[in-house]
Amino acid sequence: MAESSKEPLAKPQPPQWHVVYTLPRHEKKAARELELQGLEYWLPLHKVRKQWSDRRKWVEEPLFKSYLFVLVTPRNYFDILNTYGIVRYIYHEGKPAILRDADMDMLRRLLDSTYELEVTPLQLTPGQQVRVEQGPLMGHTGILIKQNSNQSVRVDFEILQRSVVVTVPLKFIRPLEDLS
Repeated sequence: MAESSKEPLAKPQPPQWHVVYTLPRHEKKAARELELQGLEYWLPLHKVRKQWSDRRKWVEEPLFKSYLFVLVTPRNYFDILNTYGIVRYIYHEGKPAILRDADMDMLRRLLDSTYELEVTPLQLTPGQQVRVEQGPLMGHTGILIKQNSNQSVRVDFEILQRSVVVTVPLKFIRPLEDLS
């Protein structure tokens, strides 16, 4: 009697939030295309006041230019790459850039807050490390910076090669060396 050689089935991978790069100014168009395909995505938007020669207006712009977060499974990996407006997956240290749930939650809390946000390219100049004790960033560490005479915290998202600068009341910030 012949023995059947059955290999154990591989455990299905849970979906993960990958970061994709879009054509310039195509974040919303690519998001619509993903939606039409029934694929889950997240495009963080924030309100910015724009000035034209004849008027001012609040508009919603992507928080991270040319970036979109997509819930990826092995089954939809290539569907996402074939979506109009999406150029490629973002890689960090040779691996696909995957946003952790904790980072997604923090970004969502920031967008729901009344804090003024500014996204800047990741700077490599080190500053004083701090931990935020209250507010939507509570428990997160960042770099203390001074900007326009206000105390601000820069939270680095190295995987995105971007930083988010948030103006936080000084009473919410503690230096890391004081937290022993």
